[in-house]
Amino acid sequence: MRGKILAAIAIGGLVFSACSKPIYTDGKASGVKKGDALTLGLDREDFENAAEAMINDMLSDPAFAGIGVENKKVVAMGRVVNDTAQRIDTEKLTAKITVALRKSGKFVLTSAVAAGGALDGMSEDVRKLRDNEEFDQKTIAKKGTLLSPDFSLSGKIRQDTARLENGKTQVEYFFLLRMTDLASGVVCWEYEKTINKTGSSKSVSW
Repeated sequence: MRGKILAAIAIGGLVFSACSKPIYTDGKASGVKKGDALTLGLDREDFENAAEAMINDMLSDPAFAGIGVENKKVVAMGRVVNDTAQRIDTEKLTAKITVALRKSGKFVLTSAVAAGGALDGMSEDVRKLRDNEEFDQKTIAKKGTLLSPDFSLSGKIRQDTARLENGKTQVEYFFLLRMTDLASGVVCWEYEKTINKTGSSKSVSW
């Protein structure tokens, strides 16, 4: 008898777990299921999906149609703001995008200039070796060789959380990215990818 009770509890636990598992939805009142989610928070799959959507849209945008291997444009990383309840590394998103931009043959990324400071300070450090007698001065980077960026890539990741009438929690994530022409200050491309998840009110998204 006891064994049957334990088995029933175990089965009930599995059913409850399956019912409370977070899911992707269409974000509308109908709450149409779009697939199973690992967590209400952001995971690797979310970043990959957002990055892929943004890359495809950017590279097909008419604003960049005239750019090719012979006239590659230099992109600097602007600020990507994390406006969510989670401690996330925004480079999970931007690294995938900048790698794809470089492989497209249309863009290159500068590490000498970026929001908040250079991605790699060595470009400046090696220039401090000028007039240092311990170094062959012919091998030191000359003045006027650094390339100024043509564009900057910036954006935001935002989170909205709502309690539904059925007691579950809906979390909406907005991935916004924009490319700015630094010569004119004009935003020449921007894209927003939305990810919607619904799960148990006992679930957390951080």
